[in-house]
Amino acid sequence: MTAALLLAIIVAHSAPVLAAPPPSTAPANAPQEDGPRLLVRIQRAFEGLVDRVGPTVVAIQADRHTTSLGEDRNWEPDSWASAGSGVIIRSNGMILTSQHVIEGATSLFVTLHDGRQIIARRIAADRRSDLAIIRIDLDDMPAADFADASELRRGHLVFALGNPLGLSSDGQAAVSHGLISAMGRPLPERFGREEDRYYGDMIQTTVPIHPGNSGGPLIDIHGRVVGIVAAISTQTGAHEGIGFAVPINTHTKAIIDKLLLGQSIEYGYLGVQVDNVSEQQRRAARLAFGQGVLIDSVFTGGPADAAGLRSGDVVVAVDGQAMTSAEQFVRTIGAIGPGRSAELSVSRDAERKVLKVTLVQRPSNHVEPLPEAALSFRGADLGEVGAAMRAAANLPEHALLVLRVRNNTPASRAGLTPGDIIVRVQGDPLSDQSPAKIAASDGDLLFGLASGRSVLTRAE
Repeated sequence: MTAALLLAIIVAHSAPVLAAPPPSTAPANAPQEDGPRLLVRIQRAFEGLVDRVGPTVVAIQADRHTTSLGEDRNWEPDSWASAGSGVIIRSNGMILTSQHVIEGATSLFVTLHDGRQIIARRIAADRRSDLAIIRIDLDDMPAADFADASELRRGHLVFALGNPLGLSSDGQAAVSHGLISAMGRPLPERFGREEDRYYGDMIQTTVPIHPGNSGGPLIDIHGRVVGIVAAISTQTGAHEGIGFAVPINTHTKAIIDKLLLGQSIEYGYLGVQVDNVSEQQRRAARLAFGQGVLIDSVFTGGPADAAGLRSGDVVVAVDGQAMTSAEQFVRTIGAIGPGRSAELSVSRDAERKVLKVTLVQRPSNHVEPLPEAALSFRGADLGEVGAAMRAAANLPEHALLVLRVRNNTPASRAGLTPGDIIVRVQGDPLSDQSPAKIAASDGDLLFGLASGRSVLTRAE
């Protein structure tokens, strides 16, 4: 399994037993015109939806290059490309996709709905949530709207648009539709563990999706993005009626907002393994139905161990918020973040205790280092543009790339965003002395961007 392809879960399926339909009670000579009219209205609604949302969906080609030891014992270059999908979420060319689509890519190309192929840059990615932001140098782009996936219900109609099997390289995003099968569906813990991804709160859908759909939008009947396609469940590699998408909700929107600023995502870590509480354990702990999360094991030397948490404890609440499932507990601890304290209400031997714990940064064997900054200026981290990017984007010899922008800073208020390329300062082209002059400036600075836009960063 490669990170470029859609992830697959091996599951067993059983065929449902279908009841025979009741006999028709309609008269033989009943008028048939209402049926076709209804189908025409439905078809036009589908067509209008695709026409409206289609221009926001892109096909992604991720090129990867490695070296391998050839038969002559010399290192030989090797390269391959994989297909994925994405959705434009900002008019300045910011594109949301799956982290596993772009992981390890040495170059990224995006095909727009009109067939244009544009080089894209990685802005930020989060392996844990399997979300990433890339950007193309175009303004006034059509951008998709978000909806809250918590409003979805089983049986709701949804659509997937994307680049299955790489077939949408002509710009025509393929469309398929189906139903919401379940919400808040946790995938097996082993799924994504090696890649350090967490799929504990997924949308399950019957929408036909295939390798290449990853990163593309799952949309509702109003054309709003409710999820990002991430995985299929299959024994054959083809669609078998079960697909999964990362939901767009309050939690993931907060992650996306940080990724749009080029920021990394930090997760709180407690140092435990948890499970849902059985009915027998719930009765023994004198808990109400649906209440509590079982501490399966406590890692030696971790924050939970230091706070006195024990295996067999049942966590009833975190900071006053009732805990009802292991998935909710994992999300809650992660969202608190490292370096912060949390109060755990715990049931132990049918007695209640309150333990205070200080969380640390969640360890990971897979760290995606952010690009190094040449300088920081008024809330923005700026890096040098490499020769390959300069050649691909036809940039001048000296240019600075905006890597990250912090909230509520002069840079963010001026309108600088990650992916912007600065080519002029105070009206003059950049030189090798420009970074030092920018860093030493204590007055207002006017930046000229490669897109033709100008940004005034004020000395506040």
